[in-house]
Amino acid sequence: MQQGYNILNDYELKSLRSHGIINENEIALKAGDLFVAENIATKERRVIPNAKEILTESKRILKG
Repeated sequence: MQQGYNILNDYELKSLRSHGIINENEIALKAGDLFVAENIATKERRVIPNAKEILTESKRILKG
């Protein structure tokens, strides 16, 4: 993994998986203001649209 990328925590990864944003073979990384899905087998990456909104919504539901 390159510098500048932070892997999301377990709760955030589970939330993205439950919304169908990433699959079981992918992890999610934060790079600056972008969220990126990386396939752990192929190392293929793609930008995740609306990830911030989904993660913020999940946190609000948990707190409220």
